[in-house]
Amino acid sequence: MNTYPADERRISEVERGRSCEAVVSLSPGDSLKAGDTVRFALSHAHGDPRQPPAYVNGGDSVVVCLADVTDLGRIGTVSGEVLVRLTWRPPGQGDPSGPVAGRAVKPGSRGRG
Repeated sequence: MNTYPADERRISEVERGRSCEAVVSLSPGDSLKAGDTVRFALSHAHGDPRQPPAYVNGGDSVVVCLADVTDLGRIGTVSGEVLVRLTWRPPGQGDPSGPVAGRAVKPGSRGRG
């Protein structure tokens, strides 16, 4: 499961269904597709955005099941990694009970998952 940094507000918005998408960077060799789960975990920002996130030990987090993954065809200026848009259904609104078929999005691919 991939984990991405988030602040308390972002986690709360996801939990309440007010936020159902995010743009994140995808490391080389990683792939995401519809049906995968990702975690947004509480972290503290560094003064230097090139530093890895400082996750809060025992901090809040939220896990979502992805409905779609789209390669944006751009590279993050800070991360130098491929940017992808993740979308998911709001919690409690019909997450699929079984696996969802979908093509994985890998860095450099130009499709939807």
